[in-house]
Amino acid sequence: MIILNESLQICLLALASRYPVHSIEVRDAAFETQGTRAKAWDALKLLVWLQGAAPELLQAPARMEIGIQKSEIYLLEHSQELPALTIHCQGNVEGYTGKIYNWYVEPIAKAV
Repeated sequence: MIILNESLQICLLALASRYPVHSIEVRDAAFETQGTRAKAWDALKLLVWLQGAAPELLQAPARMEIGIQKSEIYLLEHSQELPALTIHCQGNVEGYTGKIYNWYVEPIAKAV
């Protein structure tokens, strides 16, 4: 298991670098209050969106855990038990059946 305790910004950059093919599912109300309706993001698009919508979240302490059974990012000031973001990495997709499916990422139109 890979564990990284850093700011959310560093966690997102590390995710994009290590797993270029991934999808992030937003699960935390902290993101919903910022006006997003997107259900799936990639790390760099989420990073750009947060720079404009909630730059303080990028500096928030976070813990990223990437493992065989779960891959998640926790915002430690919000909850250390419930993940804010669920990560789906290539080779670590929930319900993996041997086929690779493309994730649909809702456009971030006008967010940047």
